[in-house]
Amino acid sequence: MKVKVQQILCCYNVNIDSVCTVDGAKVGQYLRDHKIADPPESIDLIRDMDDLLALLLVCMRRGTGGEYQLELPAAIGELSSLIKDEPVLRLGGNAGIAADVLSKLGAAVVIPNVASLSRKQADLLAGDAIRIPVYRDGGIVLSKPCDAVRVEKDSIHHVFDFKKGEEVVLPDQTIRAPCDNRLIATYDPKNIAIYVDPAFEDFSDAHIREIDGILVAGLHMLQGSYPDGSTYIDRMRRITAQLHGWRSSNPDLLMHFESGDFLDDGIRDYVIASISGIVDSIGMNEQEFLGDDADVSGISIIEKSVETIDEFGMSRLCIHARDFIVSTFDPAYIDLASEIDALTAGAAASAVRAERGYVDKDMLPDAVLGMMPNDAGVRECSTVHGYFGGKKIGDGVYLTLSGYSVCIVPSLWCEHPVTTVGLGDTMTAAVFLRELELTHRERG
Repeated sequence: MKVKVQQILCCYNVNIDSVCTVDGAKVGQYLRDHKIADPPESIDLIRDMDDLLALLLVCMRRGTGGEYQLELPAAIGELSSLIKDEPVLRLGGNAGIAADVLSKLGAAVVIPNVASLSRKQADLLAGDAIRIPVYRDGGIVLSKPCDAVRVEKDSIHHVFDFKKGEEVVLPDQTIRAPCDNRLIATYDPKNIAIYVDPAFEDFSDAHIREIDGILVAGLHMLQGSYPDGSTYIDRMRRITAQLHGWRSSNPDLLMHFESGDFLDDGIRDYVIASISGIVDSIGMNEQEFLGDDADVSGISIIEKSVETIDEFGMSRLCIHARDFIVSTFDPAYIDLASEIDALTAGAAASAVRAERGYVDKDMLPDAVLGMMPNDAGVRECSTVHGYFGGKKIGDGVYLTLSGYSVCIVPSLWCEHPVTTVGLGDTMTAAVFLRELELTHRERG
């Protein structure tokens, strides 16, 4: 059978990432110069440099990442005092990175919702398959991003990368990052409000029967309340109504929601409860699933995944950890061997992005040839196999548990990553595209 041409919507957050590398020596010097001896521990909003430093030190100590809101852009006006080189601008936002990856891995048409389409943003949306809906001559057409620029203001998120072994020397301790990760500081009113471009909405409504898949992300940016008096509940009602409408018009859609790093547990729970009955699958990383201090083992993730998927009723739950990926799903969603195939494709794309900074279908086969499975991930797969049974296929394992299918594959080892930003989004997009290729085929 011939594989169907894939047309995919990417909702909802696209932005520009300003990526910089943290200089531990400069951070220590800044703390001494400004006599910041004990930065605050509990912070829900970055109001000044003290807040930024407190969050950065926590992330570096634990080796974890996080995304936090800025009260105002000026709150981190002295960020140059903490970094090694000038920041580099890259395409950002979960939906933006996913759209770029989908385009470069071979999707035919990828249509992202772009809240602020500035010239810089358009230049970064460089994938050949990416198209933007625009009003023209009384109708709506798909345009290349460079021909659809509509605003001057850039939507920039500040990404503070820190490398394994980077040290910050404090008077009473030395903080040493145990692994590569990043902290993201965001001031982005439109994406925080989950702004939907009217042309994107109208085009999608009119052409939803031609769409094969929808990748939903960015809802972790929702706030408790907004200046106009609305709340996250009001915003989610509009989103769920939109997704319900698309699903009703095209029941064959494959729809995935990527959760993200919610700062408010109540908002997270509401969003997942609201969306789980609409989408086919939900994904998140191990920190978002288990919390910072939980047991990040294949066994614990599998057991909790089965409980969670049973509770919320979605068809599939995918947890991508640093060393491995676990997918738990209804057997009707996809067959076990195909899901192992899809997860392996995701692990490969993510590793190549980490090593090269980008990924595309032409360079991927050669780039991944010399990469080896992560040793820790291989051990987790073996432990899962010994504990639950199941069957091995390649480096992965598949099994059945409580009526669900479960697959686990190791990530691929990258000793010197050039970036840690967007690895989960790259994995998600690659798996999603491969699942579409394997399950949505031409009929007749």
